[in-house]
Amino acid sequence: MGMTDFDFDLVIDRRGTSAAKWAQATADGGPPLLAMSIADMEIPAPGQVLKAMAERVEHGIFGYTMAGDDYLEAVAAWQLERHRHAIRPEWVVTHHGVLPSLFQLIRAFLPPGSGIVVMTPAFPPFLDAIVLNGHRVVTCEMTRHGDSYAIDFEAFEDACGDPAVRLFILCNPHNPTGRNFTADELHRLADIAARHRVMVFADEIHGDLVLPPGRLVPFLSVCDGLDIEVVAANGLSKTMNLAGLGLSNLVIPSQELRERFEDAVHRSGEWGVNPLSRAAALTGYAHGGAWLDALLDHIAGNMAVVDDWCARELPGAVIPVRAEATYLKWLDTTGTGLDEEELMDRLINGQGLLVQAGSDFGAMARGFLRLNLACPRTMVTTAMTRIARAIGPVTD
Repeated sequence: MGMTDFDFDLVIDRRGTSAAKWAQATADGGPPLLAMSIADMEIPAPGQVLKAMAERVEHGIFGYTMAGDDYLEAVAAWQLERHRHAIRPEWVVTHHGVLPSLFQLIRAFLPPGSGIVVMTPAFPPFLDAIVLNGHRVVTCEMTRHGDSYAIDFEAFEDACGDPAVRLFILCNPHNPTGRNFTADELHRLADIAARHRVMVFADEIHGDLVLPPGRLVPFLSVCDGLDIEVVAANGLSKTMNLAGLGLSNLVIPSQELRERFEDAVHRSGEWGVNPLSRAAALTGYAHGGAWLDALLDHIAGNMAVVDDWCARELPGAVIPVRAEATYLKWLDTTGTGLDEEELMDRLINGQGLLVQAGSDFGAMARGFLRLNLACPRTMVTTAMTRIARAIGPVTD
């Protein structure tokens, strides 16, 4: 199947499906709600994946199911093919999602009151995972440089030097800023973490979504020769819009660490995988590459639409941060002169556009918006029209 055979511009109505992203009702008398917030796609999974699931349903029996060696080998093959990173199948442990596995790891491995480092702006559930489990958030604020962000390595060294810090949660590539970290940046992070005996949880669930011509650098690939404990998380939930199927992978090279995690999972009563999730992922790994390549081109096109729109219609008012990865666009709206509460009210209640407020990602991100662009092109242009209407004329 050629790349031109994929249709990413078909609009599918998800209302009435209990989709979390579309659960908020539109304001009375307002325009129809347009949800561009939660990080899942308005694009159906690859056709071959849907066919594999239908065939599995036709089988008719959905008993207790194991991941199986073929699944672990498929994960390893995908990492090598897509990211030029060789891992061993036996390093792979399945779980029901990246966030559940992070919560499990924190509960199992860290003493009460530990410090956990995150780079801000940070994915909000990372902060929840820390606080809800009785630990302390230690922030390392990324620095803004023009249309991108950089890591403050001095601040990261200071954070890891805190004797109570036991874990660093890395988001690679970074949500919400869209940074695709370089090998040098990741190696510097790994070296600092190793010197301070800080474990790293590398969330790479967006790793397949590095925009062309970029390429993911898996965190584990820069750790050779370092005495460091690393758990890397990945899967196809973001890649092929399978998040609701609840299947992710942890890559844990250390046998001792892997066994500790598996023991914690068993003691929590969790076991096995969903048979439909397994069927979907196996097919996605085997046959989803061409679909993904076409999707990345489509997302890059959506990013360009937003960049062009901001430059043409909202110059100085809304400044887009350059996205190197993910389908999430980070927008600086501080130039509008509106405070965040006023702008969000205008967007949601006035225009029916549901986006995520920057302050959700940390106080330093107040005045930013996160816009989900994994959708048909018409939704992007509609969203930008509504943003322009919400802002109205901008005065210096």
